[in-house]
Amino acid sequence: MPALSRRSSLLLLVPTLLASAMAHAQDSSAARTLDAVSVVADRASTATKTDTPLTQTPQAISVVTRELFTDRGARNLQETLRYSAGVTADAYGLDTRSDGSTVRGLDPVQYLDGLRRSYGFNPLARTEVYGLERVEVLRGPSSVLYGAGATGGIINAITKRPTFGDLGGEVALQLGNFDRRQFQGDVAGTLNDAGTLAGRFVGLVRESGMQTDTIDDDRVYLAPSISWQGERSTLTVLASYQHDKTASSQQFLPVVATLNAPAGSPRLDPSTFLGDRDFDKLDSRVYSVTALFDHSFSDSISLRSAVRYLDGKTEFRELYPDTYSNPLDPFIDADKRVLNRNAYGVRPDVRSLTSDNAVQFDFATGAFQHLLLAGVDYSDYREKSWNLDATPTPIDIYNPISTGVTINGWDRLPDQQTTQLGVYLQDQIRWADRVSLVLGARRDHARSKTEGLPSQTDNATTYRAGLIGEIGAGVSPYISYSESFLPVTGQDLYGRAFKPMQGDQWEGGIKWQPASNMLVTLAAYRITETNRQTNDPDNVLNVIQTGEIESKGVEVEGQFQFAHDITLTAAYSRNKAEVTKSNFAMEVNQRLNDTPQELASVWLGKAFQLVDDARLRLGIGGRYVGNTQSLGYGGFIRTPSYTLVDALAEVQVTDWTMALNITNLGDKKYFAPCRNFGDCFTGNPRTVTGTISYRF
Repeated sequence: MPALSRRSSLLLLVPTLLASAMAHAQDSSAARTLDAVSVVADRASTATKTDTPLTQTPQAISVVTRELFTDRGARNLQETLRYSAGVTADAYGLDTRSDGSTVRGLDPVQYLDGLRRSYGFNPLARTEVYGLERVEVLRGPSSVLYGAGATGGIINAITKRPTFGDLGGEVALQLGNFDRRQFQGDVAGTLNDAGTLAGRFVGLVRESGMQTDTIDDDRVYLAPSISWQGERSTLTVLASYQHDKTASSQQFLPVVATLNAPAGSPRLDPSTFLGDRDFDKLDSRVYSVTALFDHSFSDSISLRSAVRYLDGKTEFRELYPDTYSNPLDPFIDADKRVLNRNAYGVRPDVRSLTSDNAVQFDFATGAFQHLLLAGVDYSDYREKSWNLDATPTPIDIYNPISTGVTINGWDRLPDQQTTQLGVYLQDQIRWADRVSLVLGARRDHARSKTEGLPSQTDNATTYRAGLIGEIGAGVSPYISYSESFLPVTGQDLYGRAFKPMQGDQWEGGIKWQPASNMLVTLAAYRITETNRQTNDPDNVLNVIQTGEIESKGVEVEGQFQFAHDITLTAAYSRNKAEVTKSNFAMEVNQRLNDTPQELASVWLGKAFQLVDDARLRLGIGGRYVGNTQSLGYGGFIRTPSYTLVDALAEVQVTDWTMALNITNLGDKKYFAPCRNFGDCFTGNPRTVTGTISYRF
């Protein structure tokens, strides 16, 4: 369908649905209560897989509610974490390929509803934040409960679920800069007279451009769900369909034409597109079905089961400048304008089946209350993929007109399969309703198979332990230890299989919650990651595993909800992530590449009652990201720090809400980061979004 026709259909649909919602509202006898923003979460499930208060969890965890990340103008999953301690949310700036964040300087693993969603780098359609209820970040190694995973931690997004009650919801129209047009809706409620069946439908349609010239950011997202609840059982089925049409927003602009452009030389605008409009694309379709089942055998024994099937098909193609052959002087002409380009394309077809089943026992032994969790989880990830063979052409980066790109065809890559079976046991022991001891152990069997090569099997046992106790006035000091492992597929030049990467963390801190509307967490930690792959100094064609990283630092995070509709969040973290072992001698005892040492943020919101049924809410926030460095054979590059400001203005009048979100208020141009390979990742520009919504 032509773009004009699609846009016309979208705009025609909006007044129709709004009129329907208004008609429904006219039948209601009372207007809805004006919303309050939920800031201080007091419980989370990610850290223990049980519903546990944060003040009884001996590990640092951040919870970002839907109301909070909506107020801050988050448009994707990584942006929901911009104000969380220890998280570099936009680690690679404006990047449509994935939600690239780092936690404590290291890579996390993405989960959705407690089940793993991402496996390595795969340009699947990114998680839609309008479909989320909250996001939880567990910092540090977490293999005891989740199996194979990176040392950075877990980012667990929780989707919206059906709600039991009167049928209601919202419809909204969103407009913004870069020609953003989005229509979205969320309807939920009880479906039968017996009150045992509830449903929900969340959906949106978007057509938009981006900062990067000629790149679209179009999406269709449909997420129906249904819940049944009996006397002792609950079954929820979540389905979703998502289709993204975009391209790589990162153009890997040359350092020598951006950050380190010589005096008097032109600097490329961050919006510069160095690809080819007819070639570059990221077209991704993802279907998934998730079933969540809970059953209570008695007041002390219960079963929890979750299973998801996901099917994703993506075609990703991009042209990018060849800065890597000679980072200091990549030009091929005397006037220093023209660069060669590389072509990359991949067409993965992925299927994954993940499940997690656990039995929970609640019992006492003398003065000790136990919450014992025994579980088994399984994942099966399969990928068929094709690699693109294309012939690129050079481009004048200051007059980027692309011509002559030739697609030669697609080459089939070997099929990949990765499975993991894990058995875990965890005991949360509570004494005197003041002290909690958490003990856990797990055994994993992971197997990877690449077509045409021998299969690789890794077995691992991991442990965790933590102690937290309230000593008075809401002060709860804690200490914990946790481990992780991550299989590394493939083998070295001599046919020896790689060992899994392993990590461990010691963490200590204090959680302070003097009242339900306030929570402050102070944490200090040390993470060690081993078996990191490095280059073999005796053979440039080989890779060996002698690398080690140590990440240590301190974090403080506070969430406050005061009287008179005042909300405040603040976070500060200082991280020292260093390479402690490597065959590349230059990087030993140096900062980990592309990792800021300092992060800080603050967000303040205030509501003002105008009249009985009208309210004004204002919000202002600031984010500081420290400088980064990149060290390698291409030299040393330091990318400056940056500070950005976000703002909110919202008016609620009975059932109508009109909100204006602005991120990067000053439209600061920055990089995040630039690398010794010779390229720069552009930062997110100022984005302005206006949303008018109607509740019914």
